Amino acid sequence: MRSVYDQAMDLCRLLLVDDHPLMRDALANLFRAEPGSEVAGEASDGAEAVATCLELRPDVVLMDIRMPGMDGIEATGEIVQRCPETKVLALTTFSTLEYVVPALRAGASGYLVKDARHDEIVSAVSLIREDELALSPSVASSLANNVLGDVPVPSVRRGHLRAAAAGAVEPAPRGPHPDAPKLSPRELETLEWIAKGLNNNEIAERMSVSHGSVKAYVSHLCEKLAVRDRVQVLISGIQWGLVHPELDDERYPRLT
Repeated sequence: MRSVYDQAMDLCRLLLVDDHPLMRDALANLFRAEPGSEVAGEASDGAEAVATCLELRPDVVLMDIRMPGMDGIEATGEIVQRCPETKVLALTTFSTLEYVVPALRAGASGYLVKDARHDEIVSAVSLIREDELALSPSVASSLANNVLGDVPVPSVRRGHLRAAAAGAVEPAPRGPHPDAPKLSPRELETLEWIAKGLNNNEIAERMSVSHGSVKAYVSHLCEKLAVRDRVQVLISGIQWGLVHPELDDERYPRLT
């Protein structure tokens, strides 16, 4: 029989951040009905979110993006820096690169739009706790098609993200950049499966390795690409030309 300590260790403590009380109430009701979830606190703007996070140290923050005062992007950056054990899941109305890219660069571990189903939101929280990928389909499509970003290498033109956000998108060049980090064959294969939207268990099955081995490969990718988590691995891999997601693959992306 599991001890009270073991059950407490599995409990996911949540901080809900949104400037609309009705949205916070809806999320609170959703997660209070979910076994293993606890709504630890709420906040109505970014500054309150940071302060509450420092006080409560939740496992996951569900973060709105556009709020008065400190917005969700700035708050995400503060939380990631000051509470590194806390994951941030952006949950907002906006799915354009103008909001998606800054939020992920600030350290969000996932990005959902508010039309997501209840089960998708719950699943996304579980996924980011396990360092998995959690993106709404529209968000993942935008990233795969458009993201080059501001990689500090000569071949990437400045201002690309502004053009992408405005709809003037240039196709990503095929093949890795000459200065791209060197990945082992297993690491590159893992990155390719991540880009197809597979979770760690599915990758382990495809590669005929253990779940622990896949987690180790993901950890190596984070280290070599100098990023924090799986979402950043995908973005960085696309930026460096190491991987090119194919959007006609029905598995890309997935939340379950």
